[in-house]
Amino acid sequence: MLKRLGFLCMKMHSNLEYSLQPSISLLQISQRYRGTLYPGTNISVEEAWKRRIQLRQPKLQCDEEVQPKLYYAPEWDLEKRHDGEEGEAHPMIGQDVMTPEKWNYYNKVVWPPNYVSPETGLPLLRQVYYCRESVHCSPKRMFMACHLVWRLNVDEALEQLKLQRKKACMILRQVLTEAKKKASEEFHVEFPSDMHVAEAFPIQCQIVKGYRRHARERITVTRYRYINIFVRLEEGDGPPMTKRWEPKNGWDKMKDYYKYLRERCIEYSI
Repeated sequence: MLKRLGFLCMKMHSNLEYSLQPSISLLQISQRYRGTLYPGTNISVEEAWKRRIQLRQPKLQCDEEVQPKLYYAPEWDLEKRHDGEEGEAHPMIGQDVMTPEKWNYYNKVVWPPNYVSPETGLPLLRQVYYCRESVHCSPKRMFMACHLVWRLNVDEALEQLKLQRKKACMILRQVLTEAKKKASEEFHVEFPSDMHVAEAFPIQCQIVKGYRRHARERITVTRYRYINIFVRLEEGDGPPMTKRWEPKNGWDKMKDYYKYLRERCIEYSI
């Protein structure tokens, strides 16, 4: 028992020393994108992504100014139900879920040449939308595989998925390979290896129920889940950090711990 307690104390001490060191991953990420420019501009990648991330800040609808956008897109049939069933379309029945038909519709949108976004002042980059339908895989496991390659370069994402010998990673690797091939053949992207995975997520589309027989005439229900995998490739490098928020290094965690210690309240004190 004493031996185990000593091992745990040594482990906690080593973790504390490691947390006080500066994060190496953030330094590597900043050095990787240092000096690179946003495609078609003289702006660095970090500055360009700062402008794009500012669009996520919520605004009141009364204060929002919608800029006019010039593009061509085929007419969308609003009276058609996109869940495969007959009847009139209703905004609360199967219309708020992403479907392969909606996802591939973005490939038909045509923007003017050298179009500049009015919100960010940056040119729109070429994007490729791809979807694979009815894949027999767990949506939870596929979500973890998609989160692994989010915002990574396509070739780097393929290498990362190649090292993970799991079913979800192998399927997603095939999907990214097909999307990269579609970008070069159908959309005539000159350098598809310079694209990054802007979006990747699964949505469950169908559940097929079966049964499994056990001893003594017992039967349990088995559920075979099928998902749609949605992938969007975008030209250029992704944002400097691969997470939604910037991760804290050891020094930031140390400041938070000091703040926690200073805010402690001692009961029955003067």
